[in-house]
Amino acid sequence: MEAVAAYLHLLSLLTFAGLLAAQCMLCNEHLQPGHVTMLARVHHATLATAACVFVTGVLLLFGFSRGVWFHLTSPVFWIKLVLYVAIVVLTVYPMSQYLRWNRAIAEGRMRVLTTRDIRRTRRVIGAQLAILAVIPLLSVWLARSAPPPH
Repeated sequence: MEAVAAYLHLLSLLTFAGLLAAQCMLCNEHLQPGHVTMLARVHHATLATAACVFVTGVLLLFGFSRGVWFHLTSPVFWIKLVLYVAIVVLTVYPMSQYLRWNRAIAEGRMRVLTTRDIRRTRRVIGAQLAILAVIPLLSVWLARSAPPPH
C-alpha cells in the first residue's frame, strides 16, 4: 500500500509540473483573448493537482514511510515543505491575472493583454517550475538519509 501512495504522490507531482509547464507555454507574447479561458482552466487543474500532491504527501507522512518523527525532525523535510508553500503562494499572482483578464474580456474591453503583464505572469510560473525542480532532489536526499537514533 505504501508503494501505491508513493506512486500517486509522484504521479501527482509530475502532473503538477506538466500543468505548470503548460501554463508557461500558453502564457506567451502571442496570447490571444480566446486562449485566456483555456489558460484559466489549466490553472484550475494545476491547483487541483497541487492539492493532490499535498494530500498524498500527508498520507505518506502519517500513514507510511519512516514515520512522522523522522520527517518532522529533518531539516530537509522542512525545506521541501517551505518550497512547496512558496509555489502555492506564487500561484496567487497568475490566478489573479487570469481572473482580471477574463473579467476584462467578458466586459468587452480591448487591449487587456499587455506584453508586460504576460511576461511578468510567465516569469512567476517559471519561478514556480524552478522551485518545483528542486523538490524531487530533496526527496531523494531525504530518502537516502539515515533515520535518527531512537
